[in-house]
Amino acid sequence: MKSYKEFITEADKRIQLIRLHHGSDEDSVASIKKSGPRPSPKGSEGPGHYVTPDKKKANKYAEFTSNQRKKKPAVVSYRVPKKSISKTDTIPKGLTSQKKTTAEKPVVRNTRTGHVAMDSDYANKRMIRKTEPIIRRKKK
Repeated sequence: MKSYKEFITEADKRIQLIRLHHGSDEDSVASIKKSGPRPSPKGSEGPGHYVTPDKKKANKYAEFTSNQRKKKPAVVSYRVPKKSISKTDTIPKGLTSQKKTTAEKPVVRNTRTGHVAMDSDYANKRMIRKTEPIIRRKKK
């Protein structure tokens, strides 16, 4: 049994983590888990592996992507310390190839657009390997 101090220390570590999600199709998620993510060369926050803190948004993107590719949807998740995230509110014109992530802050989040880019090597280290099911909504 853990002591109170051990419990508080562990709880503090857990509270300092945030989950980020990347929605795609089943084959792509399997490839990400096997070989690690391939960064998008361009994006609003520069090169990176794009994720979202909103699981519902990741599920919707997975549904959209998998429908386009005629495959099953899947989501890969990451546990990331909040201190590794830098924030910006500038919106670049068009896509940019300028890297915005750093070794100290491997995740960049645009507070105005909601886009989150993560360094792909860092993402591979923070990945949750256990597969989580997609909750499908019934079509009306």
